[in-house]
Amino acid sequence: MKVIIDSREQSRIKSATEFYTEQGLEVEVTELEIGDYIFTDGTNEVVYEFKVISDFISSIQDGRVFNQSINMAENYDYAFVMIHGDLATRSKCIAMSRNYRAVNVYQYIGAISSLNRFVTVLQSYSPFINESYYTMMVQAKKCLSTKPIVKKFPRKDKNTAFNFLCYTIYGINYKKAQAIVEHYNLKTLTDIQKLTIEKLVKVDGIGEHTAKRIIEAIG
Repeated sequence: MKVIIDSREQSRIKSATEFYTEQGLEVEVTELEIGDYIFTDGTNEVVYEFKVISDFISSIQDGRVFNQSINMAENYDYAFVMIHGDLATRSKCIAMSRNYRAVNVYQYIGAISSLNRFVTVLQSYSPFINESYYTMMVQAKKCLSTKPIVKKFPRKDKNTAFNFLCYTIYGINYKKAQAIVEHYNLKTLTDIQKLTIEKLVKVDGIGEHTAKRIIEAIG
């Protein structure tokens, strides 16, 4: 994976380059039209707008972060705003903002909620910037990964009928799948195709709604 850092990130270029190089990433520094960091596997890209808390608050006041986020969402499949800074700093910056164009904590939360309509906001309440760098890297790897997310159950089963019920139908957990299989001694997909709503509701724990869902899944 490669990370491209905006050359205007002058205060963080050195630390970010050192961190990502140590993590085994290729690093390129260039001027980016959109975003501050782009992670890429050569095919897909993940973009980040990086904000320390003081900059995030000022960008709420002038509306800058909203335009930046919309631009990222329009041009990238994966777009994030990374907010860096501990809670004490956040409280201090919000308090200071009362001296001019006030941003209270509710407006701060409201701004994040608005941004989440277009992008995903990540927050690192740590004084250590490497934690924010690490958060961005891990999130980018997850976005670029093709590894599927699967449900985990107490055990795997060689029974095809059980696997179909348990792993492919939303809302059917291990116990329900096992109850159906054992009640009708199901072993194959052909056995499953013989099920009806009337048969399914006779199984303990299977109501009409769940039975209809199973029959719809069977097709």
